[in-house]
Amino acid sequence: MSLTLHYAKGSTATIPQLVIEEAELGYSLKELVSSVSNEFLVKQALDLPSARVPALEDGSLVVFETGAIILHLLTKPEISYLAPTPGSAAYAKFLQWLFYLGSAPMMAILEHAHPERWCVSEDDRFFLKRSAERRLTTQCDLLNANVADGQFLTYGFSVLDLFLTELARWSVEFELPMQSWSNLERIVEATRARPAYQRMMDRQGITWP
Repeated sequence: MSLTLHYAKGSTATIPQLVIEEAELGYSLKELVSSVSNEFLVKQALDLPSARVPALEDGSLVVFETGAIILHLLTKPEISYLAPTPGSAAYAKFLQWLFYLGSAPMMAILEHAHPERWCVSEDDRFFLKRSAERRLTTQCDLLNANVADGQFLTYGFSVLDLFLTELARWSVEFELPMQSWSNLERIVEATRARPAYQRMMDRQGITWP
């Protein structure tokens, strides 16, 4: 198995990297740093029709989009334990929350961190950041009421715990970061203590804010 993860430091690439680290699979990291946009670099390096970071090379296959990379990795026997059995009711819930995390809180966090991507004026950027704060609060209320005690699913530890913890790391600039909710805090603290999480942080050279 030959895995190469193309990444930008501290980006959403940390999530598939955590999945690989949990399974203790061998892989290499290739950081894309340039004055040119990361998307251009990935497209240039991997000849993708539409390029994004992160991107995973798995032999001759190249996959981009964080959610797609995760689902591809979960097809590997060494990693499949990080999700319920496909076709089960628990797996349907797993997919529900996987897509929710990647679309709702992820978008609120992105809008808060980079309002200039959507707004030109200072006033508009201010209101977008406030809107993101309100939406993340509502989303955390929902998550907090629907997670198990110390892990996301009653199934056990899964990719969702890794995903949630990284979202929490990026939410520290919010007035109420995600770990302000007690059930979410338990998941975040348990995940941060895992050896795989520490290895990911070390390999990327990042720290908890």
